[in-house]
Amino acid sequence: MRVVVAAGGSGGHVFPALAVLAELRLRPGVSALGWIGNPRGLEGKIAKSRPWIEFLPLATQGLPRDRPWAWPKALLRQGKALKEAMRLLREFQPDVVLAMGGYPSVAPVLAAKRLGIPVALHEQNAVMGLANRFLSHFADLVLLSFPETLGCPKGTRTLVTGVPIRSEITRVPPSLGEELLVLGGSLGSRKLLEALLAAAPRLSEIPGLRVEVVTGRAGDPAELGRRLRESGIWAEAHAFTERVEELLARARLVICRAGASTLAELSCAGRPGILVPWEGAAHRHQEINAAYAANLGGFLLLREKELSPARLFDLVASLWADEERLLRLSSAARAWAKPDAARRVAQALEALGKDRS
Repeated sequence: MRVVVAAGGSGGHVFPALAVLAELRLRPGVSALGWIGNPRGLEGKIAKSRPWIEFLPLATQGLPRDRPWAWPKALLRQGKALKEAMRLLREFQPDVVLAMGGYPSVAPVLAAKRLGIPVALHEQNAVMGLANRFLSHFADLVLLSFPETLGCPKGTRTLVTGVPIRSEITRVPPSLGEELLVLGGSLGSRKLLEALLAAAPRLSEIPGLRVEVVTGRAGDPAELGRRLRESGIWAEAHAFTERVEELLARARLVICRAGASTLAELSCAGRPGILVPWEGAAHRHQEINAAYAANLGGFLLLREKELSPARLFDLVASLWADEERLLRLSSAARAWAKPDAARRVAQALEALGKDRS
């Protein structure tokens, strides 16, 4: 079986796609794996370091919601992308296409539909994104991460698989580490970094506190690390790392946004988290993701409007000193994890591929 994934934009789409490809690579019936994406995006960098993935370059662009006057040009580019996607699929000849959502999936899904190739569409969040709502009408199967996904059109054939997680994260030791880990997602969060810096003088009062931060595009890691250390905190900062499993292994507590992939990784690793959902997320999906996760346990919800230095310090200090509560949260997080999500997705793709043959 030959499989193509279409994924790009952010780590929330890219790393679940990578997890599925890694799972498919181990399956005896799979002969070729391709990835359609932007060569200048994160997906291009990820695929380049993995020669077992055939990267199929396709530049795409979404509709700028705040600039409707730019839509005609964007639609013209999508038309060109559709023609190029059809060429790429004809050459690769996949038995099935997996699209991870967002605008990078639009042209590949429509091209696959025109060529009669089965399509599986994955939705990571608790609220279906605009692109996936449109693409679900062309998909043979929609794979969901949450049992109740808002915005999924009625009559859609669905299967709940969870968010595919890389195997390295599923092997993070259950014992909690000794660091406070701050994650803003692959794109970063300026508000989280600013709140951390503002709270740093008081956080330095917590005995033995060590902080590790992934800044994404939201800040300069060298500058952030320097300012945290000047506040009296042992700190390290990185712009980006693929080896999130190493950070999670060292973490005792995590402060993060509430993208579905981040929540899935934390739950699989059993790491307690303070969730600060991004208010600007489309359809409030991070807020709904966070509410769902906090309800099931393992995480505390802290809304952006409540994100003050004093509030952040109080939450971190109270949790840091309460080993029993941290362990309860860790256990609750692991209880709703789906570490086999990548396998479930791979099995669904195999079934679709067999249907075609």
